[in-house]
Amino acid sequence: MSERQLVIGIDASRAVKQNRTGPEQYAFEIIQEILRQEKTHQLKLYAPHPPKDPFHLNPHAEWCFIKQRRLWSQVGLARELAKNPPSVLFEPSHVIPFASRVAAVVTIHDTAYKYFPDSYSYAQRNYLNFSTAVSIRRAQRVIVPTEATKRDVIKEYPDGAKKIVVIPHGINHDTFNPDVEGERPIKDPYIFYTGRIEEKKNTKLLVEAFGLLAKENKGIRLVLAGSNGFGFEKVQQAIKAQPKAVQELILQPGYLPRYDQVRYLKHASVFAFPSFYEGFGFAAVEAMAVGTPVVCSNTSCLPEVVGEAAIVLPPTNPLSWAAAFSRILNQPKIGEDMRRKGLKQAAQYTWQKAAQQTLDVILNVAK
Repeated sequence: MSERQLVIGIDASRAVKQNRTGPEQYAFEIIQEILRQEKTHQLKLYAPHPPKDPFHLNPHAEWCFIKQRRLWSQVGLARELAKNPPSVLFEPSHVIPFASRVAAVVTIHDTAYKYFPDSYSYAQRNYLNFSTAVSIRRAQRVIVPTEATKRDVIKEYPDGAKKIVVIPHGINHDTFNPDVEGERPIKDPYIFYTGRIEEKKNTKLLVEAFGLLAKENKGIRLVLAGSNGFGFEKVQQAIKAQPKAVQELILQPGYLPRYDQVRYLKHASVFAFPSFYEGFGFAAVEAMAVGTPVVCSNTSCLPEVVGEAAIVLPPTNPLSWAAAFSRILNQPKIGEDMRRKGLKQAAQYTWQKAAQQTLDVILNVAK
């Protein structure tokens, strides 16, 4: 007897965005890999418009474009789900349509809005809290990327504890690997950071640590890559508080496209990630995958994700960060050991593994 064909609905609205941060990149990569792996059941991808990046649909997959100017998920997607309900809905980022009664699997990436409320507007905080609570209540299964995020979700939404499944995210090893080619972007050695320039990411500490390091090492630079976020002006004030000679060593190229981000990572002497809070920490894993030594915070999920491959430090003491940078820069054997351990640690995070585990959860819910 042949297996009943299911219709797996997937919210691809975040995946079709061109400039993708963590949740959008997760949606893009996990959907691409699900398309590669799932050849038995029908896949229906919901989005507000066609993707600008290529999606390689298999013969069992199709797009469903929903035109809705506002409240796309809560009105447009909800209407489509009611009219043509799939067997199961996979929601890659937090928000199941409130009115939907379709069996669902949702991925919750973090609860940062609970820990850093000032980084969000009043309306954003309330929407995130309400939508996450509803999604957890409506979903049959809730996917989170780390044990740390699982603890955070249970703390805030204890009713969902029995629904939670931990499935680590992956990274694209074709893009992030030690053999990637690309010109060195800066001739001088440099410490590299990528992410939003904001309070939550703690980039102010990185500026202060670099100021201390620059007194000892005159040839090093600091590159802060990323778009401005909440509290970015405090980071700029920290830069202006440094001596002019130090200010001139700090480069801010803004948001970097993927290709440039890999180049900067590949040629950096150190990747520094002093973030106060992460749900997974893509940037740290991507740095390890290209063979760059990582120094990161000992908060939230980061110690879990980097294991023994990185130097983890409290995100409050610039002197300890400057000392860690100095050790790596001045003792090549330390950097080489970190490189070897980082490559091994990063190798365990693949989209193939994440998609297979996610598909298992989705199919179990659908059946």
